[in-house]
This record gives sequence, C-alpha cells and structure tokens, in this order.
Amino acid sequence: MTGNLQAIGFLFSWLLGWGIGGSLIDAGLINAGIYSLEGGQLGTAITFSLWSLLWGAGGVWLYGRWTQPSGPKT
Repeated sequence: MTGNLQAIGFLFSWLLGWGIGGSLIDAGLINAGIYSLEGGQLGTAITFSLWSLLWGAGGVWLYGRWTQPSGPKT
C-alpha cells in the first residue's frame, strides 16, 4: 500500500505544481503587459501549452529517476 500512497502523493504534488506554476507564469505575463486577456486567449493558450510540455517532461524525468532500481543490496 505504501507504493500506491507514494504514487498518489507524487501525482497530487505534480498536478498542484503544474496548476500553481502555470497560473503564476500566466499572471506574471499578463501583469507585465506581454499579452492581455481582452485581445483573445492566444497568449494564455501558448503559455498553457509550453508550461504543460515543460512540466510534463520534468514529471517523466522525476518518475524515471525515482522508480529506477537501486544498486545491489549486500
């Protein structure tokens, strides 16, 4: 059961980080005047897509790193 709880915890943390990180990036770009919500959602869509790819790649990398077998036990 511990393995399942770890997987659920990892997934929950990854999802929370994705949502908070994407929102902060989006808010920062809007606040800096890079794009505006009045002119359409293209900037938000691009931010969402790029952040999702980056965060997803990081999640896959971490998953592979954490689930690889450790060295031989003596």
